[in-house]
Amino acid sequence: MKKLLLVGELDQVLGSLNEHLSGRFDTQMCTTDLEMVKGITRIFRADMVVLCLNENGNSYEQVLNLFESRYPQTPVLLIGKETECRGYTSYYESEQFDYLNRPISLGMLLRRCEEILKIYEPENSDAKAEAAENKKHILSVDDNGILLRNMKAMLEKDYNVSVANSGMMAIKQAKKNRPDLILLDYEMPEWDGKKTLEEIRNDEELKDIPVVFVTAIADKEHIAAVWALRPSGYLVKPIEQQKLYDTIEKALIQI
Repeated sequence: MKKLLLVGELDQVLGSLNEHLSGRFDTQMCTTDLEMVKGITRIFRADMVVLCLNENGNSYEQVLNLFESRYPQTPVLLIGKETECRGYTSYYESEQFDYLNRPISLGMLLRRCEEILKIYEPENSDAKAEAAENKKHILSVDDNGILLRNMKAMLEKDYNVSVANSGMMAIKQAKKNRPDLILLDYEMPEWDGKKTLEEIRNDEELKDIPVVFVTAIADKEHIAAVWALRPSGYLVKPIEQQKLYDTIEKALIQI
């Protein structure tokens, strides 16, 4: 397993990165303090470094110079807003350094790390099973069976997907096998999306699961009513696959 050093402020963002990437890499977190970075790099020989920039005005020149001088074979990926990354353009002339502008999804970051490290799909069955086990679990809820099948087909390559055809069934399934995210149809008989979301949020086991509403109505009043319930996102049918992926990854954790 490749080793990934995550450098940045020890906050929720870095913690989320570590949680997401640790399933694919051997990860280690570290602050941007130069002496701390020096100490970590002596005992943790990373195959790649991810440096998270922030808006507090810190300079990362010393940290970048450390990797450039002592570890020139170790690729370094900077993550930050366009204005933040722009301050280090001289480093991008070297193949050692690259950058991604925020906001980006964690899925996009994972794919970029794999590209830089030239990691490809596992070929043996054990590796495939391990990769499948590390996939995020998505529960798709819709009273339309055709739409459920289409949703599953769009997602099952990159996620473990389960389905439910009603709000009540969704609650039962979620309690039995807690999903990482729920795609919830807003217009359903008996328990509609609003009622189902209320039940999710009133349940101690389920209340923190991100919920993305899926709706067939796109007028402003309807969308405003959807957002008033404070979901993690919403999608309007018919759904484009790229839009679906972007919304899910943003809802899972936006960095």
